[in-house]
Amino acid sequence: MSEYIKSAPSVMLNGDQIFVDELIRENARLTIQHEADQQVIRDLRQRAATEELEAMVDKAKADYEVASQGAQALNARLLRAIADLHFVMAGGDPCKVCTVGCLMGAGNCKPVWRGEQAEAWEDADD
Repeated sequence: MSEYIKSAPSVMLNGDQIFVDELIRENARLTIQHEADQQVIRDLRQRAATEELEAMVDKAKADYEVASQGAQALNARLLRAIADLHFVMAGGDPCKVCTVGCLMGAGNCKPVWRGEQAEAWEDADD
């Protein structure tokens, strides 16, 4: 072993003798560590992008649910208005679909349909 130490190439660094094969091994270790760190960074970036996309999908699902509920409410009002219109067109009493409780034939009736009243209340809330 002592022959190997004497014959192995070495360099002097800050007064210490360092063998070239140690430098090569240390360089290889650091190169491998650097590549492993780069792979970890790539994985973290990919995971962050995936989590960001998942958050966007969750937000879109929540927005869809809100829009769907609003559309269902509007559809229900539309169906009710169509039913009221069919009722009146078939000869039904318009006062039954009116929200104003006036006496029929009083001459001062200004009909407010159920949908209009609900819409006026919603506008007043805004």
